[in-house]
Amino acid sequence: MRYFLGDDDDGEGMKGTEYGLVNVAAFVAQSMKETIKYNACSENNWDLFGDGGYPISNACGQLGQSYQNYRCPEGEEHMECEVDTDMEITAVTNAKW
Repeated sequence: MRYFLGDDDDGEGMKGTEYGLVNVAAFVAQSMKETIKYNACSENNWDLFGDGGYPISNACGQLGQSYQNYRCPEGEEHMECEVDTDMEITAVTNAKW
């Protein structure tokens, strides 16, 4: 996923930077809206399994994705984290749906 963060060299002065700031603000606003509306701060489990259930494996990737295998695009590899195979996480939700 990429976000346009602006370009001062677009021939329009600061317009490119303003567009970038609007994009960041829109992303943060959408995140806050979902956090407040659903009392959740993580991805929702919405990929149903064959019998109509939601498998716990969706936490590792939905619709055939493998979140562990995501890689940064060329030129951004320095932002990539090593996979910690010993990592554990426990989460709860207060969502009411």
